[in-house]
Amino acid sequence: MKNLFSDKSGFSPSQLKIADFIERYPEEMLFMTEQEIADRLGTSIATVSRFWRAVGYENAKAFKLKLRETSDKTPAVKLEKTISEMDASSLPVKMLEQAVHHLQETSKKTDPDDLEQAARLMASARRVYVYAPGPSLSLGELLSYRLSRFGMSSRVMAGSGHELLESLAHLEQDDVVLIFSFTRMLPETEVILDCVSRVRNAAIMITDREDFRYGTPAQLSFFVSRGDMGEFHSMVTPLLLVEQLILSIGMLNKEQVLKKLDDLGKLRTRYADKLPRGKA
Repeated sequence: MKNLFSDKSGFSPSQLKIADFIERYPEEMLFMTEQEIADRLGTSIATVSRFWRAVGYENAKAFKLKLRETSDKTPAVKLEKTISEMDASSLPVKMLEQAVHHLQETSKKTDPDDLEQAARLMASARRVYVYAPGPSLSLGELLSYRLSRFGMSSRVMAGSGHELLESLAHLEQDDVVLIFSFTRMLPETEVILDCVSRVRNAAIMITDREDFRYGTPAQLSFFVSRGDMGEFHSMVTPLLLVEQLILSIGMLNKEQVLKKLDDLGKLRTRYADKLPRGKA
């Protein structure tokens, strides 16, 4: 939600940080206390408290009442907003332009050394656990499928509920957990991160929330640009990051990967009559 604050010229650096956070994540902010906002942004609660008056409101409650009037958007509303801003005849071009923008923003904030380190952690892990809730499930399944082809042990964890604990109960120090965390911090994500801190194993987070990259036990965090809070969220950049990880892992274990793929090819040839290869 851009341009929530019409004039930021008189804002202090701390106030600019608060304003930017609210504009990017208004729905998240609605459910946070002043202390939680201060902790998330690394500022004082006094700075947060003074911010409301600086933007013309008596307190946080008054600001949230106004914000709630403009930020209550369902996925259908988000999609409608995005489509309404596009000319149907130029939809492919607009989507391509948006994808390029997301890729550029993501590229600026992706350190190649971090990407290589993440690949090394996963390549050397006893098992890679993948937490991919909601729309990120397809990404998690793709990653798990490719790693299995490489001969690696991977497991997609349950998206919610007590079934998640079935995986966490087997978590060991030489495992790696890869977490997709989009839009908001789920209770399940908090549980996973708590287990990670207790087991002391490596965790990697892929998120569209820059503030989620800090203050967690995750050893490495990657930001992917997917669109503003009130817009349709693209999956182009997280897909590209996942494919980069897959290729990096394949290059690290080149001989093992090629052998596994060669073995798969031989099995396909041997049993081609009994198990013909389908379209998938």
